[in-house]
Amino acid sequence: MATHDALIGEVESHGDQLLRRSDDLKKFLALASHSADSSASPRWESEARDARALAVVCTMAELESFTKFIIQETHKEINDSRLSVNKLRPSLRQLAAHTAFESLRELNDHSKLWERRKYATTLEFCGDPAALPVNHKQAQPPLDGRTLKPEHFNRIWEIYGLPGDAFPHSTWGASLIKMSMLRNDVAHGNIPYVEIFQQAGRSVADVERYVNDIGEFAVHLTATWVEYLEHRGYLAT
Repeated sequence: MATHDALIGEVESHGDQLLRRSDDLKKFLALASHSADSSASPRWESEARDARALAVVCTMAELESFTKFIIQETHKEINDSRLSVNKLRPSLRQLAAHTAFESLRELNDHSKLWERRKYATTLEFCGDPAALPVNHKQAQPPLDGRTLKPEHFNRIWEIYGLPGDAFPHSTWGASLIKMSMLRNDVAHGNIPYVEIFQQAGRSVADVERYVNDIGEFAVHLTATWVEYLEHRGYLAT
């Protein structure tokens, strides 16, 4: 099987793009922080609030886009290789059987039920080419379409068999939880917009720290995924 040099380059490029955009957001937050310190007028309070909302929504969008990209492009490359299902590491075979698992939910034809169950439970003998899911219109498996949280990346690490831990630094996971909550508050109107950033742990400095932690986690995710591709970690040992 060919090496993944081109894909590795794309993963690193997209990771760098995320960091550049995060840096721009941090500069914007720094300006808002300076303005808020210089004046207590409603105008500056509004700008500081808007800067935080923008940083939260954009940072989470960048992380989601990057995560989807590396999953989808890796799936495409494995699919194009015509690698058989039984050559995949056991934890990854469940994604190869994603369509079969999903079909069992709504299958009314019992004549096909046991056939599909058999397929889904004997993947170690399956010589069919792997067809890992690539979904651009709905949630991209193994994601579920919800705002990203540590549980999503813990699942990714487990399914793909990525080396190391998803969150070797606990602050990364804690910041992701904070950003997820803030993103949902901003996007879904859980509480009035003017009140979102009045709570503890939601100052300009706090949000800037969360954005920085997400950036550091993205560096970790990039390096881990590159190592995974270089060593073809998706293969059964």
